[in-house]
Amino acid sequence: MQFPILIGLHRSRLLDTILLIAVILASAAILGFRCSPSIHASLFCAVLLLAMQAWYALTPAIKQIRLERNGEIFIARVGESDFVQAVPKPGAIIHPWLTVVRLQTADARTATLIATVDRKNSENLRRLRMFMRWQANFSEPNDDA
Repeated sequence: MQFPILIGLHRSRLLDTILLIAVILASAAILGFRCSPSIHASLFCAVLLLAMQAWYALTPAIKQIRLERNGEIFIARVGESDFVQAVPKPGAIIHPWLTVVRLQTADARTATLIATVDRKNSENLRRLRMFMRWQANFSEPNDDA
């Protein structure tokens, strides 16, 4: 791999499709219950509000990530132009279809990186997975040990 690796991030169509299917299934389940129309309406409103909240939560907070040879990670947040160093927190999920990494910057702001396989970014996701598995340092030395 040639470093630094710059990866532009965008909204995942796969997660949006899964969310849409979940909303359709929840709406079909609501229609299957026998109850008054007011309860149906309130359940539909609850599903719609939860779907909007989930859709908003899936909006990426990071627009670009830069991976360095020495294992350092730099991120550029949406609306910001400069890169800041980020440290991966423990508990990452690195799978061929999905990568979830929580990153914390020096100012103690946490951003969650959710990357899924799309037609556009399969090579970038492969590079990110390889970097996270082999280069990134997920555990800082502990002075208490």
